[in-house]
Amino acid sequence: MVLKPRRDHPILEGHPWVFTGAVARHPTGVEPGGIVGVRASDGLFIGKGYYNPESSIPVRILTVDPDEEIDRPFLQRRIERAMALRRDHFDPEVTSAYRLVHGETDALPGLIVDRYADYLVVQFHTMGMDRLKAMVVDVLERVGGAKGIFERSDVGTRRAEGFEVFPVGVLSGDEPPERIEFVENGVRFWVDVSKGQKTGFFLDQRDNRLELERHCKDSDVLNLFSFSGGFSVYAAQGGARSAVSVDISEPAVAMARANLELNGFDPATHPCIAANCFDYLKESRAAGRMFDVVVVDPPAFVSNREALDKALKSYISLNRRAIDLVRPGGILVTSSCSTQVDYDQFYRVVKHAATAARREVHLFKSHLMSIDHPASSRFPEGRYLKCLFGVVR
Repeated sequence: MVLKPRRDHPILEGHPWVFTGAVARHPTGVEPGGIVGVRASDGLFIGKGYYNPESSIPVRILTVDPDEEIDRPFLQRRIERAMALRRDHFDPEVTSAYRLVHGETDALPGLIVDRYADYLVVQFHTMGMDRLKAMVVDVLERVGGAKGIFERSDVGTRRAEGFEVFPVGVLSGDEPPERIEFVENGVRFWVDVSKGQKTGFFLDQRDNRLELERHCKDSDVLNLFSFSGGFSVYAAQGGARSAVSVDISEPAVAMARANLELNGFDPATHPCIAANCFDYLKESRAAGRMFDVVVVDPPAFVSNREALDKALKSYISLNRRAIDLVRPGGILVTSSCSTQVDYDQFYRVVKHAATAARREVHLFKSHLMSIDHPASSRFPEGRYLKCLFGVVR
């Protein structure tokens, strides 16, 4: 592949994606997912990666070394390097679930590997990484130390790569049980890796859950889009009077209830409600219900730039309704996992929501991702998660 003039700078600076608009000449005779070299317009070699002409990102760079082969030893070096980054940060007696491989940031674009105690859950997002699947599994069998490796490639990004299959199932070793128990900061959780969202649990919110725990003593907490109740369990752990979990999914609500019980908390005191969160906010406002802490952790509202304006309006509306329910002096915890919404835009979301609610929010803490979900300075698209803590006046 040859790039257009002056379109090689991002790759030379370490960005792993080659966009369609940068390509002057596509390679010939290369099957989708095959390995190709990338050259600047003057013929200078600048990288090697896998190729998919069906994608808006036809090449994802794997190496800038022209002599480095993309083979099993290459994958083992990269996976072991990713594992080493996490090894010093997680004591398995305290936290036994975390991300082992985080795609582009670990120089393995298209590959996600999460550990849940004795099991690994993997996702292959791209055509090129899918073609390397057998070697990836072989490496994980050798170095992963797991009883079983389970695939959850039922992700929408595969559709953009031209896939028509979204495999879920055992790749190696034992089939995981219906529920796997793990610990996170000493807190116990169940996870269903075969049916839960993503790979089963939102591991990237770990640090934010721990921060929430510090602000919940003797508080009434509302956890919106609660999924399996992570924030609610931490709130109860922090001494909350009550923690109300609201999610539209009945299975998620059942899992939240089970996770509360696993940690010795009574769901009667910390109710789990299957409902539309927007409807619940509206009904709570009409009933005059108020909370000391409100957590807003919705799924991504935007999947592409064209939908950004509409998504920002939805974020503002949601946060305005949430602010309405916070008692004066209480705390708003609000997140966005939409890649297209950057930190400054999300800050403005809270600003506009507070203005619309005729309230003031004093932001005192902000978080990006945790150590196992790092965002490379060379890959700003990796900074997808934003979480803000603020006192509502």
